[in-house]
Amino acid sequence: MTKAELRKEFRQKRQGLTDEELVIHSQAIAQHLILSSLVTSIHTLHVFLPIRKKKEVDMYEVIHRVQESYPQINIVVSRSNPDTRRLTHYLLTATTEIVENQWGIPEPVPGTSPEIADAEIDAVLIPLMAFDLAGNRVGYGMGFYDRFLSRCRQEVQKIGVSFFEPVPLITDITSDDVPLTACITPQEIWHFMH
Repeated sequence: MTKAELRKEFRQKRQGLTDEELVIHSQAIAQHLILSSLVTSIHTLHVFLPIRKKKEVDMYEVIHRVQESYPQINIVVSRSNPDTRRLTHYLLTATTEIVENQWGIPEPVPGTSPEIADAEIDAVLIPLMAFDLAGNRVGYGMGFYDRFLSRCRQEVQKIGVSFFEPVPLITDITSDDVPLTACITPQEIWHFMH
């Protein structure tokens, strides 16, 4: 299936989830992450903040579980620039102010916490609509994460989070699409070799 077809299908599937399912699935994803080897040796973890109306994985649950189990890990969140389609990253601290942008994405207010360079990030938790058995992902189509991931260190872990299991194949992948190294679902963690 194409990215456009998958976006449509998985947007509907996600909207069909109940509030209770969102909580249960988000907790399962957080539990898989903290029990995995994906975070045991990292220093800086990039996390997206969820767009609630789009029924994304509750990353606040993930952040809480990581901070509880691995207090030494720095959590980083991003702010998007719609003109350049680039992300700027900030350390998430007790003083970080978070406000929603024009798309309803919660973002840090510059100046309320330190800025973090792409090269400092060890692992990235990535939002997605769908992913396939080869580790390719379908995002929202703006390219923010592909641009960001292409600027990270080669060895950065690219970890998707999804309420749903993979589709067999995304048919219109391009050379600009950055594949995942892993994807966490409520059922399991998928690992990919590239």
